[in-house]
Amino acid sequence: MKVGDLVTLSSYGKNSSGLSPWNDRLYPNKPKLIGLVVRIEEAQRVYSWTSRNERTHYIINWISKDGPMSRWGSAPYYRNSGYFLRNDLKFVK
Repeated sequence: MKVGDLVTLSSYGKNSSGLSPWNDRLYPNKPKLIGLVVRIEEAQRVYSWTSRNERTHYIINWISKDGPMSRWGSAPYYRNSGYFLRNDLKFVK
């Protein structure tokens, strides 16, 4: 995945507790969530037990205004540090 790719939430992301309001099986009337990868950052704190998935953070701009701010949902305290992990996202088909 690289900057400029179109992404949406993967099934792993949709089933996580913070992102469940965007699960299309639970809320079938919501429009499909599509976003653009605008920045990729390395994690600031990396430990020996940090997985490869958790070392890379993806910053997404969602096309719809209803998109989540981070992988924990739309909680306002994640507004500035909102990121997603690779397993939360998939490419748009």
